[in-house]
Amino acid sequence: MIAQQVRRFSALWKYRGFIRSSVINDIKMRFSRSNIGGIWVILQPLAQSAIFALVLSVIMQARLPGIDDTHTYAAYLLSGMLCWTLFTEGVNKGLGLFLENAALIKKVNFPLLTLPIIGGLISLMNNLFLLLATLVILALLGVFPTEKIILLPVVLLLTLGLGLGVGVVLGILNVFIRDIGVIVPIILQFMFWFCPIVYSPESLPKIFRTVLAYNPMSWIVRSYQDILVFDRWPALETLLPALITALISWLLVRFLIRRTYAQMVDIL
Repeated sequence: MIAQQVRRFSALWKYRGFIRSSVINDIKMRFSRSNIGGIWVILQPLAQSAIFALVLSVIMQARLPGIDDTHTYAAYLLSGMLCWTLFTEGVNKGLGLFLENAALIKKVNFPLLTLPIIGGLISLMNNLFLLLATLVILALLGVFPTEKIILLPVVLLLTLGLGLGVGVVLGILNVFIRDIGVIVPIILQFMFWFCPIVYSPESLPKIFRTVLAYNPMSWIVRSYQDILVFDRWPALETLLPALITALISWLLVRFLIRRTYAQMVDIL
């Protein structure tokens, strides 16, 4: 068992140059497509957050329970959007992974797991730029992260692992059932409102708080908000469902790739 895992890792390690060049090429292509290139990766979620903040906190006077200022609400919203953006980018990367690389998969023999690694690294780099921009805006709002931020990389990697794992499973199924690629974005829009991003769980009726508790992403979002806004250590035990879901997703990825690889190549 251990020897088998070592062989798999060695096979992936041999393709590290391919992984590195693919990530670099993606960055170059992004900057060559428009005048401001990859900055759109940061501007889009920030613009969405600004719209929510304007409509909810300024026009509709939304506030967090017990906190009567708009700055904290805006910071709360930004930290939630930072988490959600990474998750959805991971899902979307995984969803299109095999269809977008169909020609490469059919012509070149390489470990398919290199594709999720490439997608994950690209998503991670995008989110790190967004994180830096978010921290600057939080500072302008008077919100400064403390030593609690040392746990942010753990929560960040869990978010990426969960989003990408679920996305790759859906990406494999998308090869065989193309409607999945249409349905998933709709489901993600629906899921957004089942995460405490634009509202606080404490402001909801008990029955809705119970529903939120069964959504692994809601706990990850709250961990971001605890670390970046409320200066609280996140309750790591609440992240266990997300960790289990991520692990199951990646085990399912391995299983599906082994069972469907030949069929995938034929269909692609």
